[in-house]
Amino acid sequence: MGKKVVISQSIMWAAAILVVSIVQEKQFAIMMVALLATVSLIHLKKEMT
Repeated sequence: MGKKVVISQSIMWAAAILVVSIVQEKQFAIMMVALLATVSLIHLKKEMT
C-alpha cells in the first residue's frame, strides 16, 4: 500500500474514534462510524484495484 492510502485510512478511522468520543447521541455516533467505515473501505478498495 502507498503512503497516501495508509495516511487517508488513518485519518478516517481517527475521525470515527473522535466522533464517537465527542458526540452525546449514541444513534448519531453509530451512524457516523458506519458512514466513515464505509467510505474508508470503498476508498481502500478503489486503491487496491
